[in-house]
Amino acid sequence: MAKLRFTTFIQRPPETVYKVLADLRGYKSWLPASNLFRETTITTDGPIQVGTAYVDKGPSSEMQGEVIALEPHSHIAFHQAARKGVLDIHVRYTLQPKEGGTQVVRELKLRTKGLVTLLQPVLVRAIRKENERIVQRLKWYLEAR
Repeated sequence: MAKLRFTTFIQRPPETVYKVLADLRGYKSWLPASNLFRETTITTDGPIQVGTAYVDKGPSSEMQGEVIALEPHSHIAFHQAARKGVLDIHVRYTLQPKEGGTQVVRELKLRTKGLVTLLQPVLVRAIRKENERIVQRLKWYLEAR
């Protein structure tokens, strides 16, 4: 299992950061497409809550996702899996109030199965780069508002 951690300070209160992270339908407003990510589509009705299902679509793959934890203004967590079960990802954001803003920690745990395990070093590099981009875009978007 690979574990990655990304940290940034955003000059906005935790309530504001949390609102953007919990609004899966609004991701397109701050997270443009990349080599790994195209869009997030909610597949369950109603408000975003624990159990909300979604699909993260990329140029050549889809990840089935679910919100697994929501603690307003504190943390939000997701579980994503490839349809064939060869890739399993857990993502957790922790929001810590700091003077003048919020310390944002994005932690990711990645597990591969089968032949995909042979590609794990390549996947980890690509996923690290994508997660750095996500954290940077979140910071840029919130601080530009």
